[in-house]
Amino acid sequence: MNKPTRIILFVIGIPIFTYLFLAQFGVLKLYSNPTTANEPNLELDSKMLVSNLVKPKTGDFVCFKFKDEELDLGVFIKVNRLCASENDTIEIKNGIVYLNNLNFDKDLNLIHNYEVSTSVFKNLREKGLINESLTSGKISDELYLISLEDDIAKKFNLFSDRIIENKDDESKYVKEIFNENWNKDNFGPLIIPKNKFFVLGDNRDNSMDSRFVGLIDESKIVGIVVKKF
Repeated sequence: MNKPTRIILFVIGIPIFTYLFLAQFGVLKLYSNPTTANEPNLELDSKMLVSNLVKPKTGDFVCFKFKDEELDLGVFIKVNRLCASENDTIEIKNGIVYLNNLNFDKDLNLIHNYEVSTSVFKNLREKGLINESLTSGKISDELYLISLEDDIAKKFNLFSDRIIENKDDESKYVKEIFNENWNKDNFGPLIIPKNKFFVLGDNRDNSMDSRFVGLIDESKIVGIVVKKF
């Protein structure tokens, strides 16, 4: 092997070896996002650099170990936005998340489900504003169900078309976890106990998060997303 080749291999090998070393200890590890649960802010199939050196704080996307008992998928890595930590009070009222009585959602561009007319659906689709990887479907000749970014809904004055569960609509999945008559849009108030986190997906109506799987143990956190690609 000649000298230039050795130099090239050495230069290439250093970052690879460094990454493998850091990844082994969780200092810096690359993951791929396999779901739409955190759209539009963490896109499907986007790459994420995750680190366990940074202390999780409210608003971060956190990766954690999760065992899906129902589907028997074993242990895998999930990612959601951290919305509440120890001693925080979390509450969802009429589809809006409140953290310690303050509106947590007001500065976030989230995704919710909307029931819109066929003409509105066609207009949005023609403008390229319907994300085909998200929930959409024909309900009737006059109505469509779509998952839509709040910024788009605001631009087209569609907030009144958002689908929000009534306070009296009990969710058996939520009740199984929290033993309360709550649902995805009316939840709590709940005070977060020690060493626990409450997480949500930004695609609020299409995410298996703490509302349905329970609080996340601090010991299950593998790191926070420090960079996405």
